[in-house]
Amino acid sequence: MDLDSLIKHTCFGHSRQVSKISALLAESSGFSPDDTSVIEQAALYHDIGKSDIPEQILNKPGALTPDEFEVVKTHTVNGYNKITNTISVLNVAAEVCRDHHERLDGTGYGGIAGPGIHPFVKLISVADVFDALYSKRSYKAAWGVPEILVYFKEQSGTQFDSEVVLLLSSVIDRILPLYQ
Repeated sequence: MDLDSLIKHTCFGHSRQVSKISALLAESSGFSPDDTSVIEQAALYHDIGKSDIPEQILNKPGALTPDEFEVVKTHTVNGYNKITNTISVLNVAAEVCRDHHERLDGTGYGGIAGPGIHPFVKLISVADVFDALYSKRSYKAAWGVPEILVYFKEQSGTQFDSEVVLLLSSVIDRILPLYQ
């Protein structure tokens, strides 16, 4: 899939939502306006590596096979490789592409743990998962906000940064209008 196809693909709508949510989280957590802008822009690129994933896998309505999931997992490194060593926002975006599926406990795709995860990535990964859960997909129904907040609370400190989870809860009323 080329970049134009990716932009037309539903992943781009997801990336825009992740970008908006990440900016709200950054602004609310006290990041400077410049850092907030970088976070917002970098979040747009978090799934750019999916441009290398066959559409039949990305749009598959059912569960992925283990081999298909291995292909999907390559989007993080593919995205990092696509945009690394470019202008500054893209350098941050490259880290976001590579690390947005990392977990605080080190059990993410690349095994990076807590302090090794860039603070911007911690925000964007919460935004990414929120949008993925809140949005209907070909393979799942949309979750409700209470269900999502319970999930984040359960994963706080292991998958997600606890402060970012608290922040998400505090700005949820500002996030929901983004979906209208």
